[in-house]
Amino acid sequence: MRTHDSDHHESSSHPKASRAHDPEPTAAMRAALSGRWDAAGPAGLAELQRTAGNAGTAALIDEDRSPVHDVVASEGSPLPGDLRTDMESRFGHDFGDVRVHTDDAAHHSATSVNAQAYTVGSDIVFESGKYDPGSDAGKHMIAHELTHVVQQRSGPVDGTDAGGGVSISDPSDRFEREAVANADRVMGMD
Repeated sequence: MRTHDSDHHESSSHPKASRAHDPEPTAAMRAALSGRWDAAGPAGLAELQRTAGNAGTAALIDEDRSPVHDVVASEGSPLPGDLRTDMESRFGHDFGDVRVHTDDAAHHSATSVNAQAYTVGSDIVFESGKYDPGSDAGKHMIAHELTHVVQQRSGPVDGTDAGGGVSISDPSDRFEREAVANADRVMGMD
């Protein structure tokens, strides 16, 4: 692995340092190398940067970055007018800022977090074939995800670090249980 950003070549009069004599990486550096940027902290990232250089550090961070970030940064589509009106009347909330993502990148992103659908802020991302506003089951799933939109507007929600800067909720956490119950309620299934 090349550890410098320049094309500097060592002369034969200066022997290369043996890797066998390099000190063991610190805990912060091991965390950074494993993709645990949160555990590495600034010191670990700085150490990684000194060792691998700016380009190497950036490449490792990009490699570990979840596809979730790219999908929710894309434009998406607004909820269709009739669906938006229906859901706003059921919830008593404005969903004008909600964006739905259903393209190939959305599918890849959803499968990367093992979800049929997920919500980040006002962005709802669906696995291929799961966005079905014309069916009762599809509307129920949309209502579930819109509950997460409302929850996230109110502040941070629980989740388990999945790496790459993404937290995933557990089916047993209170936010998921609330989303299931609320979707049942607003869709008249309780």
